[in-house]
Amino acid sequence: MRRVAAALVLAAVAVVLGASGAGAADAIIIRKVDSSQFPTITISALVQGPAPGLDQFALRENGRIIAPTAFEVIPLGQTDTPVGIVLVVDTSGSMRAQNRMEQAKAAARQFVAQKSANDQVAIVAFADQPRVVSGFTNDVNHLTAAVEGLVATGETALFDGVRLGATLLSERPDLQANMVVLSDGADTVSQSNADAAEASILTAKAVVFAVGLPGREFDSASLTRFANASGGQYVETTDPRQLSSLYGNIQSALQNQYEISYTSSATGSVEISLAAAGARTTAGPINAGAVAEGTATAPQVVQPSRFSGLLGSAFGITLVVVLAFVAAALVVLGVVALAKRDRSGLDETLRGYGPNTGGPEGGAELDLAQTAFVRRAVDATARLAKERGLLDIAESKLEQADLPIRPAEALFFYGVGVVIVGVVGLFLAGLFGAFVAVFLAALVPVAVLNALATRRKKAFTSQLPDMLQLLASTLRAGYSLLQGAEATTDQVGDPMAKELRRVLSEARLGRPLEQAFADSARRVGSADYDWAVMAIRIQREVGGNLAELLQTVSETMVARERLRREINTLTAEGKISAIVLGILPLAIGLAVYVLNPGYLDPLFHRTAGKLMVVGALVVGVAGFAWMKKIITIET
Repeated sequence: MRRVAAALVLAAVAVVLGASGAGAADAIIIRKVDSSQFPTITISALVQGPAPGLDQFALRENGRIIAPTAFEVIPLGQTDTPVGIVLVVDTSGSMRAQNRMEQAKAAARQFVAQKSANDQVAIVAFADQPRVVSGFTNDVNHLTAAVEGLVATGETALFDGVRLGATLLSERPDLQANMVVLSDGADTVSQSNADAAEASILTAKAVVFAVGLPGREFDSASLTRFANASGGQYVETTDPRQLSSLYGNIQSALQNQYEISYTSSATGSVEISLAAAGARTTAGPINAGAVAEGTATAPQVVQPSRFSGLLGSAFGITLVVVLAFVAAALVVLGVVALAKRDRSGLDETLRGYGPNTGGPEGGAELDLAQTAFVRRAVDATARLAKERGLLDIAESKLEQADLPIRPAEALFFYGVGVVIVGVVGLFLAGLFGAFVAVFLAALVPVAVLNALATRRKKAFTSQLPDMLQLLASTLRAGYSLLQGAEATTDQVGDPMAKELRRVLSEARLGRPLEQAFADSARRVGSADYDWAVMAIRIQREVGGNLAELLQTVSETMVARERLRREINTLTAEGKISAIVLGILPLAIGLAVYVLNPGYLDPLFHRTAGKLMVVGALVVGVAGFAWMKKIITIET
């Protein structure tokens, strides 16, 4: 009795499995929704598994059932839609084992011989580097000869090979994009990574069918990733003799595609649900009149970026965490040290004579080197910079920009910052990324410092005529030069007032007023101010009417300022041209990257492209500097 019951159960299971497997589809993928001829909408779909009957398709639009008589289903092979297929073949040295190369060539020859009439096939081989063996063609003899020329040798540039295949498809947007990738090993020499390869696949809107031949060092994860991300399939076998069968199954899947067209009654966006023999999928919402293809038919949540290389390893992550912790600790220590700074020494004694008496206004230098180790490092930097003349240059620029930082500390932290940015760039983007990061980290602070100094000098120069007129008026009223400068300080704003307060503080401490003014002119770096100080020194030595002299100098400066503004007006067109020409290449590159990220990949992942980027940057900076030289007129 038990045997009879077991037999009945097995029979029932067999009946159920047989019924569910007959004509059932494993999955259905909507590859494209074309509503450019709205209200007519055309859907391109790929069915994975046994081919369903044309009467087994069911369609819904925005939840509303479309009657079977209201849409038409046509196999893709019966349409005039051109299909592009790139065979990406591993030709590394490991393919010589177990006669893999010969079996792969036999499978490729069979694939080419059995292709459909509307199939355009290209062949890409990858070993040490990827190469195009044959461009897109439907000539079977040409493709067969290309396959026969494949030879196994070298390393495995899997990611570069996939990217080259995707690039061929991107260059032919008229073809429906498909890739068949065969590999027996892990990537060893590619200049790009798996993220870049996946991005190129998605950019090309390709479906990847990946075939794996597991060997000693085999990377099934990347092949699976490429297939899953594109809506394709991944299969593997340890027997190379099965390659012809697997290629045949892939070819059947490629030929198991359909075009479904119907007349829409929707207004606005459209959401489509398509089913075939038990499998169901959705696409949308898609705006009427638009064309959605690839991942655009089924938007996905953007996942956080996955870093590869050293940063993705445990050591890289640990190093980044340690660096972040050290940086945070240094910031906290710096804030605490500034808050608890000891002012009991000479600085506090002289504070009442300084330009910041009575308020927290600038002028006191920030003491960034609080620890003994940092102090020794700063001292060593100061000695090295002084020997090369950099310390005086840094001090002059910092004073012109009115930044309360000691030059030695500024140079030390500048160098440390450039090194840290370079290391982080090396982890994140490799050697080329580190070079770019170091270049920007070295250039940006200097450019910002020069911009601050230039802005302050312009503001000072614009205030100078008014200050001289006020000073001349006080001298006519009977004030001495020192009293006149003190009275003028209360009437003008910064940066002029701040410089005058510093001059007065030095004079109160016993320094000759002429020397204090001369040092002020050196700090500011204004030629007009130099002339005014020179006039004061000459008057102090030989005598004369200082009020009239300052009035004359002021009128001369007003005339020079008027001339300077006229020159700025006449050169404005040249300046805006230089700015536009400097920004235009970067803006166009950014726009191209946003619209088609994979298009610029060769510039950042190939040696020739990297050299071109560096050359373009150098030439662009040189051209910008040359144009600036042309439109800069000294007055």
